[in-house]
Amino acid sequence: MQIQFENFARAYYDVFALFNQRWALCTAGTPEEFNTMTIGWGSMGTIWGPAGQGRSILTVYLREQRYTTEILQRHERFTVSFFPEEYRRDLSLLGTKSGRDEPDKIALTRLTPRPLGNAVGFAEAELTFVCRKIYRHKMTLDELPDFARDTFYPTGNLHYLYMGEIEDAFGTAAGGQTGA
Repeated sequence: MQIQFENFARAYYDVFALFNQRWALCTAGTPEEFNTMTIGWGSMGTIWGPAGQGRSILTVYLREQRYTTEILQRHERFTVSFFPEEYRRDLSLLGTKSGRDEPDKIALTRLTPRPLGNAVGFAEAELTFVCRKIYRHKMTLDELPDFARDTFYPTGNLHYLYMGEIEDAFGTAAGGQTGA
């Protein structure tokens, strides 16, 4: 199904497969200053509204030392973009190179940045959500369950949780269907 802002909330997404198996790029900033990184953790849902009227949100988790986190601290918008499998190597590269050390790391990929209002996405993406940051929270070691603290944070380097209200969406939902 073709996704647009008007119908994205009625589409069915396999959110677990999107994040766990396909990964995504989280891009923070504006067309004048942005950075992107590969993410594998995220969630979608609604919050802060009565039944049927909650705000549609997408939540991402970015480690505190990442350059994308630094950019998102200063800017209000971010995008989350999903790509066809053929771009897996590009996403892998963008997950291992820091924009702080390699300012033009996108030039090392086959991806084409494109302005989306005051945010940035990519021409090759199959599905993109444009989000306005509405909440952030830094995880703390004492609030984490033991298995997570021991496995993912043995040296600290915690994640920030960024909740974004979805302002725009476009692309296709592979196998997506509209709801009743």
